[in-house]
Amino acid sequence: MSDLATALQKAIENKLNKEKQMNGIQTELKSTINDWAKDDPRDDARPALPHAFKPTNNVSRETFNAVRDNPRLQHKDIARMLSNRGFNQASIGSLLTQMLNCGMVARDDNGRYTALQQEYTPIKASTKAKAKKKIAVPATKKPTAGIAALETQDTVAKKLVIVRKQEAAAPAFDPEQLLSTLSFSQVMALYKRIKTMVGEA
Repeated sequence: MSDLATALQKAIENKLNKEKQMNGIQTELKSTINDWAKDDPRDDARPALPHAFKPTNNVSRETFNAVRDNPRLQHKDIARMLSNRGFNQASIGSLLTQMLNCGMVARDDNGRYTALQQEYTPIKASTKAKAKKKIAVPATKKPTAGIAALETQDTVAKKLVIVRKQEAAAPAFDPEQLLSTLSFSQVMALYKRIKTMVGEA
């Protein structure tokens, strides 16, 4: 019995020692984390930015930087330069157009781009829809004399079709014709249905 008691006492002592070690490790970790938090400059020394997120190097930024750093280049030159760096040419063309519409860059008559601001700002989506251009169709006068005044085959055919549609009235109802197209079982089903509609069933 004494062996069992000593074994149990040693197990309890080992458990208590492990808990003390874990408590010591936890306090050391907490103090290390607090020291790191004090030394972290990210929270204190951030400059105020005009936009809410940290900018990254992406195709939009690189396209703007290419225009800013290489003024008076044409679209094909900018696209070639950036596609050599791994960017998609179609994306570059689209971004140049968006930057032009936002007023970030300008394009002269020869198609050369120049940056109008020093730093890249994210492109914001336009909220207003583009107005559709109304194309004015000049009214044509119908000639009143000569060969041009004669009706063409197209207009004559259209008039005939319209006349035929007006003349074609609904055919008169003929019950004999209807019954001649139905089988005996269909006639009996129709008879039962009519009886229930009329109220004789």
